[in-house]
Amino acid sequence: MIQLDQNKLQNMYPEMTEEFSDRMYRMVHTLPLQKEEKQVKRASFSAVLIAAIMIVAMTTAAFAATQWGVFDKLGFMLGELNPKADSVMQEVLHQETINGVEITIKEAGYDGKTLFIQYSYRMPDVEQAAASEVRSDVSVEDMMALDAYQVGWWIDHLWINGQCIDMPENSGSVVNTTSVPGELEHTEYWRLDNVDVDLSGEVEISLPIGEKQPLSEYRKAAHPEKYDENGTLLLPEKGMVTFTLDSRDTLEHVITLNPNVETVTPEVTAKVTEAVFTPLMTYITLDLKVNPDAMAAFIAENGEGYKDENGKILWPYGGMDVFGEWILSLQLVDGNGTVVFPDYQGGQNGYGNDRAEFLYPYMECIPVEQLYLAPVESGTVDMSQAVLVKPSNQ
Repeated sequence: MIQLDQNKLQNMYPEMTEEFSDRMYRMVHTLPLQKEEKQVKRASFSAVLIAAIMIVAMTTAAFAATQWGVFDKLGFMLGELNPKADSVMQEVLHQETINGVEITIKEAGYDGKTLFIQYSYRMPDVEQAAASEVRSDVSVEDMMALDAYQVGWWIDHLWINGQCIDMPENSGSVVNTTSVPGELEHTEYWRLDNVDVDLSGEVEISLPIGEKQPLSEYRKAAHPEKYDENGTLLLPEKGMVTFTLDSRDTLEHVITLNPNVETVTPEVTAKVTEAVFTPLMTYITLDLKVNPDAMAAFIAENGEGYKDENGKILWPYGGMDVFGEWILSLQLVDGNGTVVFPDYQGGQNGYGNDRAEFLYPYMECIPVEQLYLAPVESGTVDMSQAVLVKPSNQ
């Protein structure tokens, strides 16, 4: 085992300043620009009886929507449950037992941009739950207990119809315990649009969550036969859990707008290049160009960039340092300056020197009039610096 001297490491890589760390945090959330635009494309009864039927129908629909666990775990992205979820999500897609561990694909769905998957491991011979209540802070002990069965995620890919997909930018997962004894639950979101992957109809999805395999057996140099002519890892024969998802005709229900109307502020020129409305979410992408004079003034006041303790520049300043506060103040508003999602805690999903992304919940009724991203400070909306998201004629 290689051992590293901590003091030497600290000398090689000095402690980052708080400003630099904050910048890096924001930078890693930067998203690639979309490479392609996606094309979008009801016997007579008494009034009382009809009303009763409608009430039952609405109650049934609402109840069905409340069962989707991805909303419980990814509420910070998806917001509240919506009835459209039933048209996208599917439940209990697969179950098998590996090394005594019961693996269940509980839910999965695709909204036209993101693949959502919730699956669980239930370890045997556990008489009581890991905690008296569900915990999102899964402990090392929880993971070690699962690892003892040699089961779990073992390589950073998934396969769709046999094609290897690396985890795209802005993807992630939430892990928690449940009230079921010995169960760990994973809820994942894969931004397939960031790797130019669209799903349509039935697709076969393979997850590396079965019996753990030695990574040495999958190194390209040692096992080139496990890779295709493009250097992409072929679907492994072992360690996989495969299920079928019907992604249906979801893409036909996605609305994509490309307003591209510039707003010029003292700090930045911004425009929404793409606004996408899916059955589950709203995605907004901005193009950003820092004002050269504002950039020069910032450097004159603050220096060339972030420095280490010896004065060496670790990272030069960029546009995000100039207009960062403005980006963070933006919220989705209608043409009258009314905040569309006043109780939603999300919105800003990462930004860099030349682009930013905002995520909002599903919009059941897209307003006929305009939508904007506008600065909101202490409850006051500044429409003079608002960026057009949706024109009134679209």
